[in-house]
Amino acid sequence: MTFEQAAVLVESASDLLALGNRLETIARDLAEAGEPQAHHQPLVEATGQVGAAMRGIFDALEAAHADGGGPFHES
Repeated sequence: MTFEQAAVLVESASDLLALGNRLETIARDLAEAGEPQAHHQPLVEATGQVGAAMRGIFDALEAAHADGGGPFHES
C-alpha cells in the first residue's frame, strides 16, 4: 500500500467518524424530542454500519503493514 493510498484511507475514516457523530446527534435529538423510535432507529443502525466501515479501514491498514506491505511505500 502506498503512502497516498494510506492517507486516503485515513482521511476517509475521519470523514466516516464525522458522519457517525452527526447521525448519532440527530438520532439522540429525535429521541429526546419524543419522536417515535421508528423515526430514529434507522439512524442508530446506520451509526453502527459507519463504525463497521471504519473498522474495515483500520483492519486494511493494519493488514497492509503486518503482511510485509509496510511500512508504507511511495508510489
